[in-house]
Amino acid sequence: MTVTIHQADSSSVIDRWPVLLPSFVWLFALTAAFIAAVLRGADVMSLAPLFLVAAVPGILGICLSKFTAREWVQIVLMLSWAGLAVLACVTLGFVPMALLFIAVPAIASLFQREKVLEGIIIAALIAGVTWFAGRLGYLPESPLADSTVGGWARLSGMAGLMAFVLATLFGTASRRSQGVIDSSRTYWRDGVEGGLFEYDAAARLVGTNVQGAAQFSGDVPSNLLDFLPNEHVDNAAFGATVDSARRTGQAQVLRITHGRSGEIANYDLRVTPLTTKGWLIHTHDRTDEEAQLEVLRQQGATATQDSTDKTLFFAGVSHELRTPLNAIIGFSDMMRSRLFGPLPGKYAEYADLIHESGQHMLDLIGDVLDLSKVEAGRYELNYDTFDAADVIRSSVKMIRPAADAAEVVIDVNLDLDQALLIQADRRAVRQILLNLLSNAVKFSDKGGHIDVDAQAIDGDLELSVSDTGVGMSADELSRIGEPYAQGEAGNISSERGTGLGLSLVQSLTDLHNGKMDVRSTKGEGTRVKIILPLHVD
Repeated sequence: MTVTIHQADSSSVIDRWPVLLPSFVWLFALTAAFIAAVLRGADVMSLAPLFLVAAVPGILGICLSKFTAREWVQIVLMLSWAGLAVLACVTLGFVPMALLFIAVPAIASLFQREKVLEGIIIAALIAGVTWFAGRLGYLPESPLADSTVGGWARLSGMAGLMAFVLATLFGTASRRSQGVIDSSRTYWRDGVEGGLFEYDAAARLVGTNVQGAAQFSGDVPSNLLDFLPNEHVDNAAFGATVDSARRTGQAQVLRITHGRSGEIANYDLRVTPLTTKGWLIHTHDRTDEEAQLEVLRQQGATATQDSTDKTLFFAGVSHELRTPLNAIIGFSDMMRSRLFGPLPGKYAEYADLIHESGQHMLDLIGDVLDLSKVEAGRYELNYDTFDAADVIRSSVKMIRPAADAAEVVIDVNLDLDQALLIQADRRAVRQILLNLLSNAVKFSDKGGHIDVDAQAIDGDLELSVSDTGVGMSADELSRIGEPYAQGEAGNISSERGTGLGLSLVQSLTDLHNGKMDVRSTKGEGTRVKIILPLHVD
């Protein structure tokens, strides 16, 4: 992890393992007293058991110094000193050995402020029970109370106690000056969602909450540099995030993954630099949300594939249907033209109906095929420069027989002095016009009127087709562009279609980077405006 964190020089063993120094001082004082007693002629064999028992709390303090952040370790150490005080009172006399109970709150001061009160209560209760037991005669007489060995033991105990208390005071003052707070402290409300971790300017752990401890199974990294293991795949990215937060002074966010009980867990990790030069780390478990997103992604992919398969199916079926329809239209055309002789009246009428129906079906299939190509991304525009006015006139000529049959008038309004040269796909533009005109004729009553307007404005061709037909409601307008959706007018029309007319117009317009605007009033008519760029960018 390439992150620069300036650690304080005072980050020493005393700060990290506060119990270590007092334990060493206690053992050193006992050893010095033992040596002094031996040199003064004391009985070594009588003193040795006393000194070995007295050394037990110091030895425990050294062995457990790395784990003093844990609750059970703190309790064990306090009870060990309380037990030593009880044994000293029973063996050497309650006075002055009861002073050893002071060691219990003294060592508690190295943990937390709350522990000091807890240590005082433990010491007072055990000392009180010991005193009352002695007064009531439940404890045996002190065998060494008046002996020389007892005198040396009492002197050694008091000297060691003074040294121990001074060492604990030094350790407590040193840690308080460095702002070190025990990492087992729940520093924030446990109701906060996610894990919260605070590290000081020297990258040492200040505190966490219950959720944060649970994320690390109770073994929270004591140093920010060890927040992620060195072999973790996101370790380098985490280092870069911390370094970026330090340089910019702004919170940085990183998504990390790791194995959790054999499963992959996803976390959003937010690193916030504090004004105290420390760090606040917030980790939020996103595993369930990622699983839900993955399900949605799979469903979306499945829906996309289904839509693509449907589109390809329509395209294939439509293409296959064109061949027999062309044959039907061709043979019916031969019958209409009496190529092989005259037909009886009714058969001639049937031939006309077959030809018209086949042509109408071929047009509908053409719409399905073209829209399927657009949806499948296979519709390719063949750009050409042409006069849009010619395409408009030819399209009106093609639709005029149907308009005459429906007794609908079509007026074309073109500026003869203005050229409508456009770069576009000629076939697509013609299809747009034919669909708009066909819809206008289909949904116009007898005596209806259709206006076709076209003009070049600000680099665009604005083409509009307006009719005085049945119009559309607001709900029908909102569904324009949905394939196979027909309005109420389509349901009552005698010439029902596929509902693809305006959908295909919308798709072909979008392919040209154009716009379609539809305005309609129920019972008054519809106006569709198509805006196409005159030039290809």
